[in-house]
Formats: sequence, structure tokens, C-alpha cells
Amino acid sequence: MWTKIAFIALQLSLVVSANSQKHLADLRKVSPFGLLTNDYGILTKKDLKINSCIAWPAPFQDPPLNFAFSYWQCFEKNQINMDCEVGGYDEHEKSRMAMLVILGKRIEGSHEFISRRPMPVSSCKAFLEDWRQLTRKQTHVCVSGSEPLKEMRNGKLVWNWTFGRYKTKLGCDSYFQGECDIRKKCDN
Repeated sequence: MWTKIAFIALQLSLVVSANSQKHLADLRKVSPFGLLTNDYGILTKKDLKINSCIAWPAPFQDPPLNFAFSYWQCFEKNQINMDCEVGGYDEHEKSRMAMLVILGKRIEGSHEFISRRPMPVSSCKAFLEDWRQLTRKQTHVCVSGSEPLKEMRNGKLVWNWTFGRYKTKLGCDSYFQGECDIRKKCDN
């Protein structure tokens, strides 16, 4: 009995692995440069196509060929978080301002995805609430960012990116409204 269960479990894992490899290969056909890591089944061809609509695709290299092109990379949920780094008061906005920061960690270093400019703390908190909803009970989070710059901080490699959007199996959220929807971002 246990032998049959083990055999079935092995067969299922082989099927899942084969499907995952086919999925990644299909994504790379659409956008050979847009995905830097495994996507764990989160992204679609449309997600990668949006990045190609925004800027011409370029292979990822250091230094970048095209700072405007956004690259997707995915992190284990327990290795990524979003925070609001609160700064000073803005007279024009009549609010304290914050920078939205998503910090993802891997063995080779950290990746910080930072908002393009300060936003009112209330807006940053709205992003945090969406993050909590979209990452709840998820195992992985994928983030799209452009303008990669690297630095050494306390002897560790840190990549800084301009935040574009993030996605889980529950949905997508973006810095610019509508950037998760290909119909609003690209001509089909």
C-alpha cells in the first residue's frame, strides 16, 4: 500500500515538474529577457509582454543596456516584505511623506524595489493593505522593477530597483494605475 502511495506521489511530482519547465519555456519564448528567476507558476505571457510594451527588451547585465526595461524576479514569501519608510512633512501635499520599499532577500544578496517618489503616508498604507491581502497564505511573490543599480552595503551586495508592480497567485498591484492590465498598457 505505502509503495503504491509513494509511486503515485513520485509520478505527480514528475508531472508538476514537467509542467513547470514547459511553463517557464513558454514565458521565455514571449520574453527571453524579462524573467530573471523561476516564477513558480505566478506570471503569464501577458505579464511579461507588458514590460516589453513599456520599454524595448534587453538582456540583463551589469551595467544595464536599457535602464527603462523592467525585469521580473520572484522570492519566497518569507524572504520578502513591503514597508513604508516615513520621512518629513510636505506642505504641498499637506501630509507626511513615505517611500514605498519592497525588500527581497536571496543568498547572493538583497533586492530593494523603491517607489519612484515619495507619497503621502496614507497612500503608502493603502499599498501595504493591498500587499497583505495579495500575499496572504502565498508561498511566493514576483516583483517587476527597472533601473537596476548595485552597491555594496556592509560588505553585502544590494540591488536597488525602481518598483513597477508585484504579483502573486491572488492578483497584481502596481505603482501606476492600470499597469497590471495589458489592455490598458499595450496595443494588442
